[in-house]
Amino acid sequence: MSKPALHTKKAISIAIAGLIALSLVFIYSATIRDTSSQWLNVSGISTPTGELRTTALAKHCISNPSIYHELEADRQVWEQCLDSSKESPAYYLSIVIVTRMDDYAGNQHHRLQNFIDSAYLLAEHTQTEIELLIIEWNPPPDRRRVLDSFRFRHSQYLTHRIITVPKSIHDALPNRGNSPLHEFEGKNVGIRFARGEFVVCTNQDDIWSHNFMNAVKSRVFEKNVIYLQHQDQHNIHENLPPSIVRLPAFADDDMLYNSCRLNDQDWGNYKLPAPVKLTTENILRLADQAGDFTMAHRDTWKVPRGYREEGGVAWMDIEFICTAAWTFDIPVVYEDRGFTCHQDHPNIWEANTDQHNDNKNIDMGQIMRKEKSYMNKEGKWALQQLDIWEYRLECIEFGGGLCW
Repeated sequence: MSKPALHTKKAISIAIAGLIALSLVFIYSATIRDTSSQWLNVSGISTPTGELRTTALAKHCISNPSIYHELEADRQVWEQCLDSSKESPAYYLSIVIVTRMDDYAGNQHHRLQNFIDSAYLLAEHTQTEIELLIIEWNPPPDRRRVLDSFRFRHSQYLTHRIITVPKSIHDALPNRGNSPLHEFEGKNVGIRFARGEFVVCTNQDDIWSHNFMNAVKSRVFEKNVIYLQHQDQHNIHENLPPSIVRLPAFADDDMLYNSCRLNDQDWGNYKLPAPVKLTTENILRLADQAGDFTMAHRDTWKVPRGYREEGGVAWMDIEFICTAAWTFDIPVVYEDRGFTCHQDHPNIWEANTDQHNDNKNIDMGQIMRKEKSYMNKEGKWALQQLDIWEYRLECIEFGGGLCW
């Protein structure tokens, strides 16, 4: 065969190989595009007004978190995301916080990221099935949503759920002092929809201590008990005590894990103190920082019907303890060693006195003597009084991690 013929045949072979390679690239790219469109498991239906429902139930990961709330989801998927009716709890623990992206007290982003990472470390170190349930309340229209603002890492033990309460619901509820966020109403939403056997209501500025990790690992918690903790007052900003920490932005796992040790541990053998007797003399000390940690079995929370909803800030965390302990005789365990550490920040809420719940006519002695009780009406708390589908409550569930 002549040399020109050989060169021609070689050129044809190279061209064919190139076409095959190019075809494989296109097939692979199409597969990636197809997969990314399936990462978010939704099917769509628009509202009667033409507005879009938010997405619900992302099975693996989300390709574009900045638009998830603009996508459509049918009612069945939405209800599945909110479902907490299973007789057997899906998780040992549900962690509930309420937040919105308004840079509360400055540097909110890094404190909330530390909190999210601390939940991840809690799940990993205890190897316990946990859900992190974030109630995003009245999100500002000109800010990114929670899902689009933070790192959520994948753990086989941790599931994330974000329930977003839109402005339409916020505006339908009582509001003292034009508050943009209702902490107690939001925590009640978390209590209502939580899937954990135990539900702990805390705040976005807290991180978990080794005491709490060991208590979870040791499975020491019981039904029909309210759990509280010691945490130093948040108006201490110099010479910080052990339960108040000041962490830098982007703290790594070692720094975060070791910043709230509080005590040495006999891992797997944590012992809780006996229940305390609450009186009008000690209630303000024992429940002083109850907003940063109150924990109970999912059914126990519902006996006093959650936090009383009056549209303001402060007081209701303490009143809930009074109602649980004195109206319903639920034992209270107070852990003086501390279950959380608070990340230091300026005290904002204290200055907004027009937003404070009014407790000036509440006599705690009357509650203790069972002469008076203060509770939400049956079926009139945690948004049960509203058609949350028509009011466009949003829900999304996801595992965390990156996809490519």
